[in-house]
Amino acid sequence: MDDPRVTAMSTISSITMLNKFNVQQVDALEEKVVDVGINEGVEILKASLQSKTVLTSVFLNQKAWKTGSK
Repeated sequence: MDDPRVTAMSTISSITMLNKFNVQQVDALEEKVVDVGINEGVEILKASLQSKTVLTSVFLNQKAWKTGSK
């Protein structure tokens, strides 16, 4: 999801989220753990002003800026 909300994930909220996005194949889901430091915070702020896919833009493109190709 690219919704930059932080919520506690109870079993019921997980099921609600899966239903909301009409997830049919739970085994296709992937968990991604990210570290959020000052640099990522600034990138999230910048991306939130320029993109509708804030989290994808910041964290999935993170490899690019770590290698200097961003």
